[in-house]
This record gives sequence, C-alpha cells and structure tokens, in this order.
Amino acid sequence: MKVTAEITGVDEVLDKLAEKFSPAKLARVENAALRVAGRRVAVELKNAVASYRDTGQTVLQVSVGDPRSAGGIRRIKIGWHAGSRWRLVHLNEFGYTRGGRTYSPRGMGKIQGAYDSSREPAKELQRHELEKLL
Repeated sequence: MKVTAEITGVDEVLDKLAEKFSPAKLARVENAALRVAGRRVAVELKNAVASYRDTGQTVLQVSVGDPRSAGGIRRIKIGWHAGSRWRLVHLNEFGYTRGGRTYSPRGMGKIQGAYDSSREPAKELQRHELEKLL
C-alpha cells in the first residue's frame, strides 16, 4: 500500500527558481525539498500506525521512496517496504468482514487522518525549503 502525497501550490517559487537555475539543478533542489517533506509525512504516519502496534514491524517498515517525475509533476511515495505488511495495514485502515460480522479495528482511518493532517504542514515545509534558495 503506497500513499502518494501530491504537494502543489509552490508553482510561483518553482518559477522563480527556474529562472535562476538550470533544469538539472532545479530537479535536484525539488528532490531535496520533497525528501524533507516526505520524511515529515513519514513521521506523522509512523505516529498514526503506532496506535495499533503489536510487534512494531508496521512502524519500522514505513519507507520514503525517491522523488520521481510523472506527467511533469514531481512526486514521492510513502508506504511500506515490499512484503505482506500492506495487507495488515489495509485491514487495520479499512476494517474487514469475517463470518458475516464486520470488524472495525482501533486503527481504522488512522492513516487517512495522518495524511490529511500532514498535507498542509508538509506543503509549507517544502515551500520553506525551496524559498531558502531565493
């Protein structure tokens, strides 16, 4: 399960930086700002999934991917290492039905809540990192 955080609203800052730097340098700067913002979101995510921690593997396996460009938009993926952890995360996030009975785990909706609450702070952190260069 990967959560894609799309941070927009920094177009003005990027336009000013594009005037100042070459495209390759601008990509490196954007990547650095995305990594900082991604780490911030990952910390929020770890805190959210810690509420239903059993062995601690769900918290330990949260990972931040490398920034990539898709359709002209730079993105970073935050999720879990490869393996079967995403199945457990999915069950805890959305609940499940077994034997006709619906279960709502105590971690239900925690990941979405962490994502929603960390969007704006991550956006501001990314903007701040980019504005350091202006």
